[in-house]
Amino acid sequence: MKKIIITTMLALILLVFSGILITQAGAEDFKCKITNYLTKAEYIPVGDVKGHIVGLYERRGLVLFENGEVATLLSRGTFDWTAGNGPVEFYTKMTFKDGSTTWSKSHATATRAPGEKLTLIKFTSEYVKGTGRFKGIKGSLSCEGKYVTPYSKETKGDLCLECTGTRTLPSK
Repeated sequence: MKKIIITTMLALILLVFSGILITQAGAEDFKCKITNYLTKAEYIPVGDVKGHIVGLYERRGLVLFENGEVATLLSRGTFDWTAGNGPVEFYTKMTFKDGSTTWSKSHATATRAPGEKLTLIKFTSEYVKGTGRFKGIKGSLSCEGKYVTPYSKETKGDLCLECTGTRTLPSK
């Protein structure tokens, strides 16, 4: 009797555990292009060397996926730059036509070659939240791009990025 109870409990544990493993759908690879511009920025000089600033910003734009899907983008973060070079950390919300959203946290590096006016941005992101059809999302995104225009009152620092990513969603 004791063996039957133990065997039954082990079978139930295995069923529950295998059910958890099976609920994850396969990873989906994707590519997208992001275009965005600065909508808000505040910064202050650090004062240790010429051109060293710290600040926070907000950017808005569009995400164009290779499969034809489009999302709006809202990105908010902080930066620590010296003459256009340095780290950036930010959160990005993508909102899709059906109202579903993804949230990601990113770590970026900005680099500007001496004499250049335009900064190169490279970053990696991890999904931290999803709503609607993206509820339970896991995965990452890597992007690289260069400013098309420098920041000014007229141009707002237009930025274009090429991205590749992978995402996994729980099965329904």
